[in-house]
This record gives sequence, structure tokens and C-alpha cells, in this order.
Amino acid sequence: FAKFIWELAAPHVPTYQQSLFQPGFEGYLLAESRPTRRPPQEIATPLQAAIMAAGVTADEQIAHCLARIVTDAVRKPYFEYRDFVPRATNSLVAEAEEASYFGAILKTLSHGSGAAATAFLIDEFEEIGLQKRLTKRAAHGYLSTLKRLINLTLKEDNPFWLFLSMTPDAYRTTCDLETGLEQRFTEHDGVLEIEPLQLDDITAVIRSRLDAARPRTPENPSRQGLFPFPDDLPFSPATRANPRRLVKVCSSAISGADETTPVPFTSTYLQNIEAKLFSTEFNGGQDALGS
Repeated sequence: FAKFIWELAAPHVPTYQQSLFQPGFEGYLLAESRPTRRPPQEIATPLQAAIMAAGVTADEQIAHCLARIVTDAVRKPYFEYRDFVPRATNSLVAEAEEASYFGAILKTLSHGSGAAATAFLIDEFEEIGLQKRLTKRAAHGYLSTLKRLINLTLKEDNPFWLFLSMTPDAYRTTCDLETGLEQRFTEHDGVLEIEPLQLDDITAVIRSRLDAARPRTPENPSRQGLFPFPDDLPFSPATRANPRRLVKVCSSAISGADETTPVPFTSTYLQNIEAKLFSTEFNGGQDALGS
């Protein structure tokens, strides 16, 4: 990402001279890592103006943040929490400027990679929406920022797609907690519900995993289909409906088998494997993957 910024901005730096024999960004990092290098602020100022001249952003403060990402790459070739989140110690992001800052990041990614659009997937969003890992205040702050980011998806000059993945129950709870977030989804027909797996889908998932692992030889014609699993899969509805659970149970059944395990696997054997993996649910609780 720092290299994208450099490649977009470098032609607008007055002192920049492109060379066929010296890699631009790598040469820049090498030069700035020398003991006699200039102070970071001295390098960031012309780079900040160049970022604005390249059309990445018209905001001086955001341009400075992006320039700092490039100059800081000399000493830390990785991102830190403070690079993207306000209110952190020595944060580069100004309060309530996350959306504008993120818009500049999207434009940099788009121009740098030649992408027509950028898509982000936030999986298991219920970890945030249901405040499982954050305090209530932090979770609401996260959701408020997310609403501002969703507004960016409506701008035509920088195509941006944002996908939030969560279980149906988690979605309903999140909507109760954050009505404004729900409105941003529903007013643009942005909710897509994925139907649970049907029997044909379950069979296809298991067969594809087995076929990928089987040696492709004609000498074993009997080991086709779902072997070592029976054609009638005795799994609970929660496991049938969830591909992750399904693959986990099947993998555990194979790895846990020994010379005494009957094949094809019996219903009792498979149900015992399932019960051990998801004992909380079978004891009357709620399993995270099956919720």
C-alpha cells in the first residue's frame, strides 16, 4: 500500500527523477534508511503536496497521514492500529475523519492496482454487533464508523462494496441495537439471505472434498460417491445447514477412525463425533457456528 502511494505521488515530487537502473520505491527506502537520511518530516512535506497533486485527496491532513505511511515504511514495513483508528495513542487519523481517510485509501488502492472497484468482506460480524469482544461503548463506536463507511458505497467516483456476513439471529439482534445500520441496508435492498444447505448441496460438498483427496486411479471403482460416509447422512439440522460444521464433522470422523471403526461409518459413530465437537449445543446450549 505504501508503494502504491509512492508510485502515484512520486512523479509530482519536484526532486524525483525516474531511473531505469534504480527501483523507485525500493531505492527510496534504501536511501532513507542510511544514517545520514533527512528527518521524516522533511521528506513527508513534499510527498504530502505530491499526493494532493496526484488527485488522491484534497485534504491536507489526510494527505499528511498517507505521506507518513510512506515515510514510516522505512522503520516499520507493516500497519499499526494507530494508522487507521482515531483516539489511539499517536494516531494518524483525526476524530470523525475515518470515512474521508478511508475514501483516500480506496482511491489509492483503485489507482495503484488498476481496479474498477474495491470490495471488503467483514465475516462473523456478530462478534462486533453483539458486543462479544468489545465493550458496549467501543461496539457502538465501531458501528457508527461503519455507517459512515457505508455512505462511501453510494459515491459513484470510487466504486466500493462492503459486505457484512453474520447469522440471521445475529442480524436481527444487530438491527435492534443499531437501527440506523439496518436502515442503510434495507433502503438500498442490500440484504441477501443465504438459504441453508439442502441434501443435494451437502452431498456435493462432501463428495468434492473426498474427490480432491482420492488418488485418481481406475483400480478403486468401489470407493466412489460418499464412501466412507453412508448415503443417508445422520447429521443434525444445525450441521446440515452449515458448511463449516459439516466439513469439520466429516474431517474429524476420518481422522478419528482406526482399524476397529466400521466402514461405511455408522450413524452412531458419526453422531458421537458430532456430539463431541458441539457438546455445548447437545447439552442445551448454543453453539456459535450453528446459531
